[in-house]
Amino acid sequence: MTINFNAAFRKNIISFAWTWVGLLIFIGIMSLFSIWSMNHVYLDGAKLTEDNNLLENEALKAQINFKIQVQEWKNILLRGHKSEDKAKYFSKFEDQENKVAYHLRQSQKICTTIHTKNTCQAIEIVRFEHEELGRLYKEKLTQGSLESYEGMQKIDASVKGIDRSLEKDIDMLFTNFSKIKNEQVVKTKLEIDNRYLILRKFVLIILFISLSISGFSLYNILRSTKNQ
Repeated sequence: MTINFNAAFRKNIISFAWTWVGLLIFIGIMSLFSIWSMNHVYLDGAKLTEDNNLLENEALKAQINFKIQVQEWKNILLRGHKSEDKAKYFSKFEDQENKVAYHLRQSQKICTTIHTKNTCQAIEIVRFEHEELGRLYKEKLTQGSLESYEGMQKIDASVKGIDRSLEKDIDMLFTNFSKIKNEQVVKTKLEIDNRYLILRKFVLIILFISLSISGFSLYNILRSTKNQ
């Protein structure tokens, strides 16, 4: 009887131990998977946020340089009476025009890697508007003369207000991409929080199951002891 009891007792203890080992291994594997999943979401979100930051910065640079470009155009009209002054300020105007074009190209390049075609289409529209504006500026400057005040006024009147639509669209680009970046940061944080809550709920459920199985195993061990 004692031999049978010891064998049964040892069997129950071994079963209890292996049950706990199995549960601990399962909890460990699932926890590591959940942590990896959270880290994956974090890294993807961080990369996307970084790219959105770059996109926002390029849109901001385009916005700033366009305002300077418009100011350089005004400098041409106001101070370009002499041919050498006209050439100097026109060179500055073209330099700013090229900077705006560059930052718009960079914006589109970044945008196409992280966003849909519809989201990036606004940049293409702005690029076209910017090229057309530059063409009109140069056309009116070629057709007119800055040697007299009347000539300067005539050129100014011919282009008055044509930059406002583009300025508004460039401002909107920056505003939209800034909004997209902020929304992405919030989205990543919410996804990480959700995965953390799922992990916590899972661990609590597994612990409850583990304690229940342990309690049942201990009850069987004590009952077998009592019977003996």
